[in-house]
Formats: sequence, C-alpha cells, structure tokens
Amino acid sequence: MSISLFLAQVLGCYFFLISLAMLVHHQRFKKTMHEFLGSSSLISLSGSFSLIFGLLIVASHNIWIAMWPVLITIIGWFLIIQGLMRVFFPERFSKVVKDMMAQNGYLVMCWVWLVIGLFLIWAGFSPGFN
Repeated sequence: MSISLFLAQVLGCYFFLISLAMLVHHQRFKKTMHEFLGSSSLISLSGSFSLIFGLLIVASHNIWIAMWPVLITIIGWFLIIQGLMRVFFPERFSKVVKDMMAQNGYLVMCWVWLVIGLFLIWAGFSPGFN
C-alpha cells in the first residue's frame, strides 16, 4: 500500500468522524472550544502535536502533483502552519478562532472537513483509484 493511500484512509476517517461528531454535538464542542481557547497552555501543547503531525506528513509525503495526493501534502503544511501559530502566538490564534466561531465559521469548517474526509475515504479505499 502506498503512503498516499494509507494517509488518505487514516486522515479521511479521522476528519469524517470528528467533523460528524462536531456537527451532531455542536453545543458541547462549541463549549469545549471556548474552554480550550481560554488556556494558552493547552493551545501551545496542542500546537506542538499539530506541528509534529504536520512535519511527519510532510517529511513522508511531500508530493506536489496535479492529482488527489497533493491534498494530503497541503493538509500536512496546514498542520505545520497552524502548529507554529499555536506555539508562537497562542493569544493571536485564540482571537482568530473566537472571531471565526462568532460568525458561521464553526459550521463552515465542520462541513469543509467532512467533505475532505469523505473525499479522502473515497480516494483511500476505492480499488484502483490513483
């Protein structure tokens, strides 16, 4: 199995399940997010995890082609950038996310990650999809 298929399967299932839970239990997740955003320590800690996962993805899958595997590479770079923001600028990160959640950003992001998750599941588990 190629690294692209493996990452598509894992990331696809993760994004789909988490975003589905966030849509179904949106009040609980919004409350959790507000509590989380109040702690610079938690933001920094989660940033270190985001940074390491992004670095692992990019180091193992830095593929820039005009096909679906580039999405995995973009996700890796997104995690690196988000991790750096959380580690170096936790207060700024918190403000940006709070502002986004005050709008319709929460629902939009849930649906975006759900669609990305479904696409990666399809790409990762479809036989012969390359």
